[in-house]
Amino acid sequence: MKKIIALSLLIVLTVGCKCKKSAAENGDFTILKENGYGGKDTESHQLVNNQSEFEALCNELTIEEVPEVDFSKNSVVAVFMGQKRSGGYSITIKKVEIDGNTANILVKNTVPEPGAMVTMALTAPYCMAVIPKTEKVTVKETL
Repeated sequence: MKKIIALSLLIVLTVGCKCKKSAAENGDFTILKENGYGGKDTESHQLVNNQSEFEALCNELTIEEVPEVDFSKNSVVAVFMGQKRSGGYSITIKKVEIDGNTANILVKNTVPEPGAMVTMALTAPYCMAVIPKTEKVTVKETL
């Protein structure tokens, strides 16, 4: 009985690993950092393909601990919502599709409802994620 359970577990782990590898080739991504404060003042995006650029971006965003990224296989994309007059705004990456050397990034922008109670402070939401290695990025907002 123990052998059957161990064999079943081994099969599940092996199949799971193969699926994960396939998903990475199709645009799997990992969000590194999402924050409502500290982003850039203008709406934009940035693709980073090496460690020195990544460290400079983290420094600009006042991220003290720079996450480790294998830039031989991955890139980092950062999307910025721009400066907002209050809280209640956020941006997140929902989907990444790889098309040749281009990553098509689908983002979701969240805005506060009219009349909602929000923090009265300047904010600058951003989201940063590890994506499969690419040379170009396009960013589109979900509806």
